Amino acid sequence: MENNTSNTTSLQVRVLYVDTDKMGVVHHAAYLRWFEASRAKYMRLRGANYAAVEEIGIQLPVVEAHLTYHKPARYDDVLTIRAWVGDLGRLQVKFDYKISMGEDILVAGYTRHASINLDGRLTRLPSKVSEALAAPEKETGEAMV
Repeated sequence: MENNTSNTTSLQVRVLYVDTDKMGVVHHAAYLRWFEASRAKYMRLRGANYAAVEEIGIQLPVVEAHLTYHKPARYDDVLTIRAWVGDLGRLQVKFDYKISMGEDILVAGYTRHASINLDGRLTRLPSKVSEALAAPEKETGEAMV
């Protein structure tokens, strides 16, 4: 599966003061936390939350992360984070993200996750996990964190 941007999950966040740096803009590390929040929601809405995946002996550690910063976000801004599966392989899954405010894209990026067993060895992503990640949402609505 590649570039299925029609099967997205979105999440809204309000920038807290703790998310900003001395210059008054969102610190770069905050975006990775929001990527994780949107990825977790994406998985949860498809019945493949991290706890369920780990129960069947699979872990999905981040092995690569990439962010491109277009515009800064500031304290109290309300941001929308969209997540979707950009690539789903036998041994890995890549999640793509866009963070926007209104019509402006602030950050775009992705995280790549290896499929490993509980011993830390690469292992094939089980079909039930792959199918869940490719499925549409089971619930609707926005979440605010």
